[in-house]
Amino acid sequence: MAAAPRSPEDRRAQILDVAVRLLESVPFDELSMDQVAADAGVSPPLLFHYFKNKQGFRNAVLEASASELQRRMTPDETLPVPEQLRAGVETFANAVIEHPTIYLAVMRMAASGDESMRQIYRGMRRTFTRWIGASLAEFGVPTTPALEAAISGWQAFMEEIVLSWLDEPTMGRTEMIDLCERAFYHLLPAAGVDVDTLDVTG
Repeated sequence: MAAAPRSPEDRRAQILDVAVRLLESVPFDELSMDQVAADAGVSPPLLFHYFKNKQGFRNAVLEASASELQRRMTPDETLPVPEQLRAGVETFANAVIEHPTIYLAVMRMAASGDESMRQIYRGMRRTFTRWIGASLAEFGVPTTPALEAAISGWQAFMEEIVLSWLDEPTMGRTEMIDLCERAFYHLLPAAGVDVDTLDVTG
């Protein structure tokens, strides 16, 4: 018995899955619609049917890739709180290091006013902000506007450190991650948090 034909939504999702998988080895700027069509087992004109044009296709692929990137950045909440921070920094750094063209493309499009990319980019930031706020709450630290602003500023710092390290790795990878982790604890007092009362020794 012949398999039921895919719905348009399923076919579109399959094409995007193939494109996201290709980005594991192909830079985003070099992703070819013909290559995606061939790997997905469809004709190139079908991609235009689903995505209208090349820009629509690239935007859809970038949204799907960025959503997957955001999923990878989600901290492991099963770890003790101090270990979560270290693991969170490493997860963020690894995600950006492994997919810099996607992360930079999301940043550029978010800054240009693309609302869907802005939402994804903000979502990445909110994932960390909420998680860190919840973790600090376990130590009795209340979430305040100053603390949220400090966490957001730390994320911007960490982002810049990782991207700069990619361009010019003047220190070891572990040293770079150590710097990002230490910066977080040094920034907390500016938000009114007494770091000495936190048990960050694990």
